[in-house]
Amino acid sequence: MSAHAPSPSEHLLRDYMRAPLLALPTTVLAISMLGGMALVWYLCLTGRMSFWAGALINGLLSYGLFSPIHDGAHRAISRIGWLNETIADVSLLFLFPYAPMVALRWLHNQHHIHANGVEDPDRFEHDAPKWQAPLRWAFFDLWYIWYFFTRGQHLVKKHRKELIAFYSCLALAVGTLIALGYGYELFMLWFIPTRISLFLIAVVFVILPHHPAMVSHHEDPYLATTMRMGWEWLLTPLLVYQNYHLIHHLYPTVPFYKMHRVWYLRYDEHVKHDVSYQTAFALEPQNIDVHRQFHARQAGDPDAAPVASGA
Repeated sequence: MSAHAPSPSEHLLRDYMRAPLLALPTTVLAISMLGGMALVWYLCLTGRMSFWAGALINGLLSYGLFSPIHDGAHRAISRIGWLNETIADVSLLFLFPYAPMVALRWLHNQHHIHANGVEDPDRFEHDAPKWQAPLRWAFFDLWYIWYFFTRGQHLVKKHRKELIAFYSCLALAVGTLIALGYGYELFMLWFIPTRISLFLIAVVFVILPHHPAMVSHHEDPYLATTMRMGWEWLLTPLLVYQNYHLIHHLYPTVPFYKMHRVWYLRYDEHVKHDVSYQTAFALEPQNIDVHRQFHARQAGDPDAAPVASGA
């Protein structure tokens, strides 16, 4: 008996999941964001733009820069290893210079492995009391670094020499800039912008697509991550395709700009499950009752009434 031959859609899915020779949209996005940031620095340093305007613009550009970093962490920019790492590392240097790719990649993989679970690094944002939420979302990088150095000890030990060299060079570079009198410029054009971008990243990549964060990926991947439907013409570019975030968790190596294609390519398979749909501007998924009663039903609680999906 002959083996089952992959269908055309399976072939196409495999093609989408394989890193391209070079992901042009991702590369163009990285170059555009970096070029825009360089222009902002030039305009501010030459007095042609106010530092507050520069801080706001750089914050938005840094947010745009995260998608190349994110795809680079999944090795989805290029199947040529050094090229993928170069684009991702250069982008990372201007957003999180204190988080080398070895740290960011491990941290992000922990999120994928434990999404919404107790070991998920993103619980820091999900579990924030309302009065702390804006600060936690804007400073979650500090928690991530702490998480890496306390829970990723095997990697810290493995890359000890590289990490010492990296942080020594970083401290020297920052110290030199401050000593040369560029502390204010660094604060206004890098530190403030990164707080803006981190806040946006937390909202777009963490809070919106994983709300209410009650069910982990291990328990049910279709409840752990949502699909935001409607107003795609506006939300897809603004959210950098993260309105299809479920697809990212099901197929992490698919470049961000192909996630919508995979959703429709595998549509019949996806809708067999209890997909957590959010309408365009809603926070709670339509099947919120399924989320709220999930653990009670799993435990066989007779008081947990059966609920219908809102999909």
